[in-house]
Amino acid sequence: MLAILLNGCSAATTDAPSAAEAGRRIYRQGLLPSGEPVTAFVAGDVPVLGTQFSCQSCHGRSGMGASESSYTVPPIAAQFLFVESPQPKRPAYDVQSLARVLRDGVTAGGRVLSAQLMPRYELGDAELVSLAAYLATLSPGNSPGVDTQQIHFATVMTEDVDPGERAAVLAVLNRFAAEINAKTRNEAERWDRGYTPESKLPTAFREWVIEEWTLAGPPSSWDAQLETKYAVGPVFAMLSGLGTGSWRPIGNFCERHEIPCLFPGTALPEAQAGDFYTLYFSRGLFLEADLIAARVAAQPQASIVQVYCDAVSGQAAARLRDALRETGASVSDIAADCNDLHASAEIAGQVAAEPGSALVLWLNPGQLAVLKQGLPVRRVYLSSTLLKGAAPASLMLTSTDVFIAYPYLLPGEADPAMQRFALWAKTRGVELTVPRLQAEAFFACLALNDAMKHMGRFVVRDYMLDILDHAQGLAAYLPFYSRPTFGPGQRFLSKGGYVLPIVNGKIDTDNAQWILP
Repeated sequence: MLAILLNGCSAATTDAPSAAEAGRRIYRQGLLPSGEPVTAFVAGDVPVLGTQFSCQSCHGRSGMGASESSYTVPPIAAQFLFVESPQPKRPAYDVQSLARVLRDGVTAGGRVLSAQLMPRYELGDAELVSLAAYLATLSPGNSPGVDTQQIHFATVMTEDVDPGERAAVLAVLNRFAAEINAKTRNEAERWDRGYTPESKLPTAFREWVIEEWTLAGPPSSWDAQLETKYAVGPVFAMLSGLGTGSWRPIGNFCERHEIPCLFPGTALPEAQAGDFYTLYFSRGLFLEADLIAARVAAQPQASIVQVYCDAVSGQAAARLRDALRETGASVSDIAADCNDLHASAEIAGQVAAEPGSALVLWLNPGQLAVLKQGLPVRRVYLSSTLLKGAAPASLMLTSTDVFIAYPYLLPGEADPAMQRFALWAKTRGVELTVPRLQAEAFFACLALNDAMKHMGRFVVRDYMLDILDHAQGLAAYLPFYSRPTFGPGQRFLSKGGYVLPIVNGKIDTDNAQWILP
């Protein structure tokens, strides 16, 4: 097919791989091979940049199209664009007809597209060849990890995850998969009815197979472990998972192999600009650092002292330090040994020696119990993620003002999504020992299943993520988190939170203000 397309334009002077790469930049970013934006016109004569109206922004990264309100954006992946279409009836596209629809808005069948919806692009012949070469690579068939009977997923767990948390999350994942498989058992024998024998297609239902991939040793070794596991048995997507440290090594693996990684349980996403394949619940500790920064920066001549004990909390402290760098606030760090029961007096002395007006304690309940004795009376900020739902009364310090960074629904706020999940778990005998982590695993399964239903027979990784980009209604089923949203290019469902005071052993929500860093 690619050779035929390239032969359709005499201006083609580059080989297929480089042509496809140039086409990828045009399609995804709206950039010409020169690096300049493509020029386009909307509404007839209004000039816009291709970076504002790239092909991907409407037709999706997968080229499988989308639905927006009452409008349907058609698929333009190779298996649809370069073949004859019965509905609406049109001949197959080639480079010449592709040029006509992009430049003039006239389809291969002669239909004129609305100038309000379909921009007119200024593209040269060689650029059109490159774009056609890239379109020929889009969504060619089912992605790795899929066969006619099964679809394979992996849930990644690091070896230092608490065994109880691991078992609780796996119980949800395995139970959800068992129910999916029970429903598909008879469907696997069905064939869809068609008007002719050749139009009858096998069922789109497949059995879910969830494999547990445990990563051992230092994070620097995880990539090699993942490569080995993937070589032995490719998976369509990563589903849920748990890790106590940074998710960056796993995220890098997913980006490199273009594997969707759906909602891992991590407090340190460390996502990078341009990441596409991993969806997170929130920015975790980095979000909490930004919430505290917003509160601290509002104080005149603010100065803080941060106390942290390990690499995880150290990264949160580093994020807060960076966030306050340009505000004029002064930041001092104390790396404590939280395993030393005798360190409390020493840490208290170090804190007292610093001139900070506020204290940020990046500590878990056990560490806080060790180090809070003897701390000077100051405003204190705590992390709800590190405290893991510890009772507010146990967090009482000698300080008069204690606040907690809180990227979740307010305590006492109605949570219908959690009620639905709790009922699901109860009726299936799944004990809720770590409700938030289990609810997150359930939502990951729910999102995956919803996307699978919309994909139908086209089990394509990028298509699934395109579908989730437009799954605004699905956010209503996410427990615990406040104001979650899906959207194109968004990789964090929950984007804000609160900084709540602890008053008389209770979290005070009366004056809660939503903060969107």
